[in-house]
Formats: sequence, C-alpha cells, structure tokens
Amino acid sequence: MFYRVLAAVVVTIAVAATHQPAALAQDAKTPVIAVIDYARAMRESKAGQSVREQVDKQRAIYQAEIKSIQTKLEEARQELQQQQAVLAPDVFARRRQEYQQQAESLQRTAQSRKRSLDQMQGEGFSAIEKALRDVLQGLVEERGYDIVMNAGAGTSTIVMANRDLFITDEAVKRLDAKLPSVTVKPKAE
Repeated sequence: MFYRVLAAVVVTIAVAATHQPAALAQDAKTPVIAVIDYARAMRESKAGQSVREQVDKQRAIYQAEIKSIQTKLEEARQELQQQQAVLAPDVFARRRQEYQQQAESLQRTAQSRKRSLDQMQGEGFSAIEKALRDVLQGLVEERGYDIVMNAGAGTSTIVMANRDLFITDEAVKRLDAKLPSVTVKPKAE
C-alpha cells in the first residue's frame, strides 16, 4: 500500500513537471529576430569605402618610398660587388656592413609602414563599428527586435534565414547617414 501511494505521488510529480514548462512556454513572448551581414555593412558603407581608399592611397605612397630605397640599395649592392676586387679587405668588410645596416633599416621601415597602415585601418573601422552598433541599437529600439544575429560568411551559425529578416541594407543606409566618412592618418614616425 505504501509503495502504491509512493508510486502515485511520483507519477503525479512527473506529470506536473512535464506540463509546467509547456505552460510557461505559452506565456513566453516569441522573440523578434533580425539578421545582418555585419562585414558587408562595414565594407559597403560610405565610411568603410572611405577608410579603404585612404589606406590604399597611403599604401601607394609607402610603396613608392620603399621602392626608391630598394633601388638605391640595389645600386649600392652592385657597386659594392664591382669594387670587391679592388678594395682592401677591411674597407670591403666595412662597406658590406654598412650595406647590411641599410638593408636592415629598409626592412624596419617596411615593417613600420605596415604597422602604420594596420593602425590606420583599425582606427577607421573601429569608428565605423561604433557607429554601426549605434545604428543597430536604434533599429532594435525602433522596430522592437529582441535579437540581431550576424549572418556574414564564415562568421555565423545561421545556415539560412528569410531575406525579410535581413536589415543589412537599412543598417548601411543609416550608417551612411550617421557616418559618411572617417578620416584616418598615418602614424607619425
């Protein structure tokens, strides 16, 4: 008898436990989800294009500078090679060391320029990202979205979404209005 009552209590608790979440789920609000291709919004915005143009322009300046130095360095190498037979060994060794120092200096300059370009791009895209977050927050508040998911290639767990859920185009339009360009400058050396 005790075991029958115990079994009835266990069954009652089990039934109550399985029905309670269903009741709670009926009371829960269905989330409103929007989807954005975050990388595309950053890339296609006017500010994103502006940053890339500025970085590309600065890259061309740096490349011309480095090419000029490389040309002078190559000329110095050829001259050193030609003079090797006529120079005293200690003079040749000194000039070879000077050449190596110039080559190492060029390498440091190239690395410095790359860091400068990376910094320019990073600062520019950081400003754009901040503005895009503000734009998305505005869309969330305006349209009542509960969740904004990133559906960018290689960054999302979204396999497929209804195109009506995408807010990328609207986000780019608002980002362009909020931040039409970003000025980035190379780091002073």
